[in-house]
Amino acid sequence: MSTARERRTTQIVTGILAVLILVPSVFGFGSKLVEFIRLISGEIDGAFAISPVANYLLASTGFFFLLMWATCNGMFHDIELPKYDLLEREKQLDEQS
Repeated sequence: MSTARERRTTQIVTGILAVLILVPSVFGFGSKLVEFIRLISGEIDGAFAISPVANYLLASTGFFFLLMWATCNGMFHDIELPKYDLLEREKQLDEQS
């Protein structure tokens, strides 16, 4: 069992990594969104760029909804449990043979 201090350290490290990953991602997504809006409003030339930007937005939206679905269904509640289930099943199979 992990102590409260270990859990707290894990939460802090996870939070720092989340910020380090999400901040550049949000910046990249935001800049593409601004570019897309400017393109639609006619401020810049480059109608050829509509398709890649639209694909980027659709893929990002899909991954966001997939993340929300996984979170709401408790997929991240206990990420260690599948590992122990696999080891337990392997032990049971070894005992049977």
